[in-house]
Amino acid sequence: MDFFIRKEARVWFRDIRGEFSALPGARAAPDFDAFYFCFIAGIAANRKESLPQEATAQLVPGFPEAYKSRGSLLVSLFLSRELKSRGVDPTERQRVRDVLSELVQPQAQNFLSDDGVRELNKYSFGGFDVLREWFDDRPTSLETFLRTFKRRIDETFAVKEGE
Repeated sequence: MDFFIRKEARVWFRDIRGEFSALPGARAAPDFDAFYFCFIAGIAANRKESLPQEATAQLVPGFPEAYKSRGSLLVSLFLSRELKSRGVDPTERQRVRDVLSELVQPQAQNFLSDDGVRELNKYSFGGFDVLREWFDDRPTSLETFLRTFKRRIDETFAVKEGE
């Protein structure tokens, strides 16, 4: 199964997508960069959303070249958040195994089962709503976006740790 992005997220990021760049030697993946920011916001805020297929756009089945080295980190963030949101204590080995067997498929390009990708996409979909709450308007400068994004991520995690 492929990663998907909200169509309205493509529009929201349109002024800064040209500023997204890949690592040296890798091809740029601006739609996946937008997906990444939405996903991180969704994970940070623990916000998921289901959307009808017509509200989304298909991206890629695996991590684009610029993200291949970080794909396992993104999957780890997803699995950690998903276990926590399902109320699974990490010491409950069988429950952890059950959830992981549902969400993980090591042979897949993105390391996830179809259910896993569907759930990961939901964090990205919900994360877009989080971004719209964090920003008064859509971003017009990557530098400004990144500064605000980092500040809001830090604040979100600080609040979660203090709960």
